[in-house]
Amino acid sequence: MDVEDYMLLFLSFWVLVSALAVKGVDVFLTLTLIGLLITLEVGSLFLSREQKENLTPLVELLLVIFAIIVMKKVYEVLAG
Repeated sequence: MDVEDYMLLFLSFWVLVSALAVKGVDVFLTLTLIGLLITLEVGSLFLSREQKENLTPLVELLLVIFAIIVMKKVYEVLAG
């Protein structure tokens, strides 16, 4: 198995455990973002530039969703 295979296996396992462990979609998406960032940081030496560029839109999308979740929680605290 190559390093990319191990990275995909880790990320798949992370997402599966996250999906089984949490009840809310917001927590699941946050944990998915954390797992993806960990995987990219640890395995960045083994990924080609093209593979990193392919994963960048997914990271950006999850970051936007995370920002929306944070703004929603801040609004709930300030409003309530």
